[in-house]
Amino acid sequence: MTDQKTTVRSALPHPPGWLPDYCARSAFAGVQVNETGKEKSRRLALYDELAAGEFTNIPEDLTDEDLAWLDGFHALKLEAEKEERRMHFGAFALVGLLLFLLMPTLAAGTAPLAILLLALLLIALLAPYTLVYFGYENRVRSMAIGRWRLWEARQKRAEEAAAKSSGDSEQKDTTTSGD
Repeated sequence: MTDQKTTVRSALPHPPGWLPDYCARSAFAGVQVNETGKEKSRRLALYDELAAGEFTNIPEDLTDEDLAWLDGFHALKLEAEKEERRMHFGAFALVGLLLFLLMPTLAAGTAPLAILLLALLLIALLAPYTLVYFGYENRVRSMAIGRWRLWEARQKRAEEAAAKSSGDSEQKDTTTSGD
């Protein structure tokens, strides 16, 4: 187990301090997106900074293009996490189903040693898969909340631009009608 800092990444406190690091971190954590040996782009560095704070402090001075890029990049990462979550849920469900199918044989008490060992292995796998899936589920939920925050920032900018545009056109109307 690793000594890790507890952060709130979802509605539930996650990761618990006792959870091993491989269950708490994404398979994509620390992946280098930029080219080897080259510095991160401004937008990629900004994404890393905002994602670490769960997009709670989106700077007001970002351009619409920056927000659109951040939203698109975040959507790509969210899809990758969702796919990983689906894979781990499938493995979790398969292990649970196999254990369930073995139950009648185990309950009858006539299971050969190989079936008993298989059942023990499946039981041993179920607990870690529960923790791994719990981590993926919480990351996906947290990333979805980040996506909503990005969407809200984009909508706020669009509303401000529309209000400014309509204010400018009203101001032009008053100046031209006074002539």
